[in-house]
Amino acid sequence: MRMINLKVKNIYLGILISILFILSFAWAVVPTNVANTKHNLSVSGTGAITATSEAEVCVFCHIPHNASPAVPLWNQTVSTAAYNMYNSEYLNRAGYTVPSSLGAYPNTGYRSRLCLSCHDGTVAIGQVYILRGNRLTSPISMSGVTADNKMPASASNLGTNLTDDHPVAIIYDTSKNITFPGSGNTRNMELNSTLPPINPKPYENVKLFSPSPGYVECESCHDPHITYQKFLVIWNTNLATTISDLCDKCHTKTNWSGSIHKTSGSTYSDSAVQSAYGANTVSGLGCTNCHRPHSGQGSPYWYLLRQVEESTCFLGASSLSTGAPCHGTGASSGGKDIQTAISRTYRHPTTDNTYQGKHTDLDVLSSSYLDWSSKRHAECVDCHNPHQAQSGTHNETPDATNTWYPASPTNNVSNVLKGVTGTEPTTEPDWSSPTTFNTLNVAAKEYQICFKCHSYYGLQGGSYTTSYGDSATITDQAKEYSTGNKSVHPVRVGLNSQTGSYSPTALTAAQMKSPWDTNLGNNTMYCSDCHGTDDEPGGDPKGPHGSTKKYMLKGSGKYWPYNSSGTLWTTCDYVYLTNNFSNDLFCKNCHLLDHLTDINYAHYNGFHLGGNCTVPFVIDGTIYYGIPCVTCHLVVPHGGKRSRLIAYGFESTDPDVTPYIINTNTALLRGFKKDVNGTYSHKQAFCYSTAAACTQGNSTHQNGPFVPYTYDP
Repeated sequence: MRMINLKVKNIYLGILISILFILSFAWAVVPTNVANTKHNLSVSGTGAITATSEAEVCVFCHIPHNASPAVPLWNQTVSTAAYNMYNSEYLNRAGYTVPSSLGAYPNTGYRSRLCLSCHDGTVAIGQVYILRGNRLTSPISMSGVTADNKMPASASNLGTNLTDDHPVAIIYDTSKNITFPGSGNTRNMELNSTLPPINPKPYENVKLFSPSPGYVECESCHDPHITYQKFLVIWNTNLATTISDLCDKCHTKTNWSGSIHKTSGSTYSDSAVQSAYGANTVSGLGCTNCHRPHSGQGSPYWYLLRQVEESTCFLGASSLSTGAPCHGTGASSGGKDIQTAISRTYRHPTTDNTYQGKHTDLDVLSSSYLDWSSKRHAECVDCHNPHQAQSGTHNETPDATNTWYPASPTNNVSNVLKGVTGTEPTTEPDWSSPTTFNTLNVAAKEYQICFKCHSYYGLQGGSYTTSYGDSATITDQAKEYSTGNKSVHPVRVGLNSQTGSYSPTALTAAQMKSPWDTNLGNNTMYCSDCHGTDDEPGGDPKGPHGSTKKYMLKGSGKYWPYNSSGTLWTTCDYVYLTNNFSNDLFCKNCHLLDHLTDINYAHYNGFHLGGNCTVPFVIDGTIYYGIPCVTCHLVVPHGGKRSRLIAYGFESTDPDVTPYIINTNTALLRGFKKDVNGTYSHKQAFCYSTAAACTQGNSTHQNGPFVPYTYDP
């Protein structure tokens, strides 16, 4: 029996020895020889800073006896500096606990303070307590340091301003949820809830430190003893992949895996990128395309961006936009040059320095952050989520006339707009401003993104006149597109669902161009079907970034309400001899207005006949040939309180006001009734005006006589 037990014991011992051998081998591959790192400050070190004669390696940080009261057995003089700590409006709005200082032992932050004893530049390198049993009164003699033996200016010297470095002494709190008012939508902090709590196995994950649930310190990401790149606690094939893998351990960005910035193979031509990170494609660089954990320049809300706000989108990891496949001028392979478009006369004010530093993607939580009067901004991430955006666009190819149409008439967010916040009105008044909104963590419709600024919510109940280019008034588009209005362009709902309108809600197929001549009354459209860059079919990046044309109008026709000569469009502009509207007319992009056809009323657009184009038509002292379009229609054609975007001005008790009309003398109608049969046989049967310039006089409608100063039914 004793022999059997001995055999069993020997078997167990053999197994144990084998396991220990395997573990020791596995441990051996972990690159932990501090003598081969820059933290070897002895005379044998190979870094920029070394001792002139001191041969001991560990003494610069540790001592086995009489150590400073810190863990682990600290020997370097601990910095007593006061630090400006990382903070961000994003964290504040999320209710996150942000540290105001670094603590001293044993409080949170002291571990980071130990690292900063060298890396903040305030303490002499080699200013240790004990050296071979002797207490030192002066630092060990060093080379590569400043005159007062401190770390010279370099990327390794973080200084005492930590606002541009990844936060330390901060709790890793996955419990925070951001509630979006009204909608009940919530967003968590996108932190990995499965992150090992405190002190996981070495070199498998980031480390958190006591007390529970765990704090982030310098050592969470860096281990000063390992020989791998930047002392990072995990490693991969190159620095870019290592950093991205490290970020992924903590940050689980929604839909990141399918995003364009995760999957694009577009290549940096800047050789310095490959040299620094071991990768030169967008997908290969991952997080490092846009972020840097130390010395970020994004200010004040996005400190860890590479550059200030939009410059990060222009340059990526390159020092020049021409070397980056990103969104700057001269972007290399795969890039879309947004920088050029956004510098044009009519644009979103993304690059206006006056308004930089006023953004987080949580601005939508309160309209006070969007107030046009003092906080106007339109940063890239107001409309795009770089962690979720995918390739593609709702626009595909132009038709034979080079007019740009959506691939399918809809208003759902396109791939490039995925994951962006938005607002949705909670009421649908008839031509008045919705004043209450649901805020949305993720907008489902494109207009919900636009409404963050272009509505009562962002305008704070007023309007705003742009100060760049030819001034234009920013109006309340939630009011203009309310489903309670008599007429709108179908940006929010199909015209059959426009509750404020009456039959026939939609125009006929014969009045519309493809693709708008199908599924009439049910189609919806994008804001960016009308607003965009100058030459999208020719290669301009799609979307309303910037244009040389007022209002960023796009398509074959880009002019409204004035033609390219600067005068108001009329029914006879470029028409009388050619019997066709000029292709410059914006309305003609979608609406058929061909006069030869309309004379026979085949397209039921008889309202727009040119009339007598040789007889002067005088309005407000100005001579026109033909009837100005804004005599009858709104200048801002989003929506109105009358059918068919009809404007009232002349002698009306309730005239439209600027910017919806030029003035009350130019808008000449004061009566209109929609043709319920949809034939539009003659304009005199449906309009009423007593203006001297008009000839139809007090007309009657097939449903009965007009009553002056009243709206259409």
